[in-house]
Amino acid sequence: MDNQQWQPDQPPQQYGQPPEGQPQWGQQPPQQYGQPPEGQPQWGQQPPYYVPPQQFQQPPPWAMQQQYQQISTQKDWLTTLILCIFVGVFGVHRFYTGYIAIGVIQLLTLGGCGIWWLIDLIMIATGSFTDSNGFPLLRT
Repeated sequence: MDNQQWQPDQPPQQYGQPPEGQPQWGQQPPQQYGQPPEGQPQWGQQPPYYVPPQQFQQPPPWAMQQQYQQISTQKDWLTTLILCIFVGVFGVHRFYTGYIAIGVIQLLTLGGCGIWWLIDLIMIATGSFTDSNGFPLLRT
């Protein structure tokens, strides 16, 4: 046993029970110890400078800046269409829209023997082609 002496008139302490004089499980400790210094928040309370996230009315400035950068990087639909018509078999329109790996593959296979180039041309003309960020092409 710990520092306690065995006393035959007292029942043995059960495992998982705190020593005598200690609070039982789920009880608050006595007021004499465990209190934070004066001016500090009590246990389980938030500090006074805490602002819950649902109180923010608008997104932080860095999120707005990122949103504007994404809009300004949208690729032009007409430029993509002209590139696809004239040099599409070399995959130049894929390089322009940010698909570098697919552009290299189209360059090496001459637009997938013309089939891949034709599919891209139809997709660009119908407006279902997107850039590498997933944004639709910008029609001006």
